[in-house]
Amino acid sequence: MLLWGLLIGAAFGAVLVVSGLADARRIFDMLRLRDVSLMKAIFAALAAGMAGVALLDAAGLAHLSVKTLHVLAVGTGGIVFGLGFALTGYCPGSALAASAQGRRDAMATVAGGLAGTGAFAALWPVLEPALVKPLTFGKPTVATWLGTSTLAPGLAGAALIAAALWLLSRKVREVPHSAAARSR
Repeated sequence: MLLWGLLIGAAFGAVLVVSGLADARRIFDMLRLRDVSLMKAIFAALAAGMAGVALLDAAGLAHLSVKTLHVLAVGTGGIVFGLGFALTGYCPGSALAASAQGRRDAMATVAGGLAGTGAFAALWPVLEPALVKPLTFGKPTVATWLGTSTLAPGLAGAALIAAALWLLSRKVREVPHSAAARSR
C-alpha cells in the first residue's frame, strides 16, 4: 500500500510539474489574474473530481468520511495556508514537486511547512481549547442539509464549477506567459 502511495504521489507531482502548477512564477501570475490558464486547470480538476467522487459514492465504490467542522480552527488554518501560499507561490503539493526539481525556494517552503507543523504539534495543548472546542458544528454536508444523497449536490457543484470555468474562458483574455513575464 505504501508503494502505491509513493507511485501515485510521484505521478501527481509529475502532473503538477508538466502543467506548470509547480512553478511559483506562474502561480503568482494566476493569483494576480495575469494568466488564468492554471486557474482553469484547477477548476477543471475540481469539477471532474467532485463529479467523480459523487458518482463513485452513489455506486457504493467510495466511502466519504466527513471531518468535524471546527470553524475557528479551519479559519485560522486557512489564513496561515493563504499567507504561506501568497508569500511563496507554493501550496504543499507544488512545493514538494518543485523541491524534487531542485528549486531552493520550494525547499525553504517545505522546511517552513514542516517547522509550522512541529510548532502546531507543540502548541496543541494551548490551541485545542482556543480553536477547536468553541464553534464546533458536527459533520455538516450539503447533502445532509438537503436530505439527499451526495450525488445531487456533487453533480450540481461540478456543474457550477464547469459554468464558472466556461465564463472564465469567455470573459478573461489570456495573456501569453512570456508577455506576462515581460510586463513585470
